[in-house]
Amino acid sequence: MNTVKNLASRIKILREIHNFTQEYVANTLGISQNTYSLLEKGETKLTIERLEHLANLYNLDLIDLIRNSNQTFVHSISNSSGFFSDHVTINQMAEGEREIYLKTIQRMEDEIIKLHSLIEKLTNKI
Repeated sequence: MNTVKNLASRIKILREIHNFTQEYVANTLGISQNTYSLLEKGETKLTIERLEHLANLYNLDLIDLIRNSNQTFVHSISNSSGFFSDHVTINQMAEGEREIYLKTIQRMEDEIIKLHSLIEKLTNKI
């Protein structure tokens, strides 16, 4: 994968981690959702101005956003059998980005606990 595609992929993953829609990020950048979609695919220009806006949006230094674009920061995601469970290995990322991942993972784990409890209550009613 070339550098542009790597950076585009990273930007998409950052958006998804922050639970932002393409429309929201596009509005932040002052572009259409369609143009932003092309940006995530690496099919439109990523200007320095757009990169600066994205770095600010995700609380990253511009250098960190660009420098790590060719490094793997999500090594693997795999489902276990049974209820939804993910294992994520995170390498080579900015500390702020790592914290976002950990908070997102904690939120998901809390939601899983709530869902297990709800399933148990519903099962007991049956």
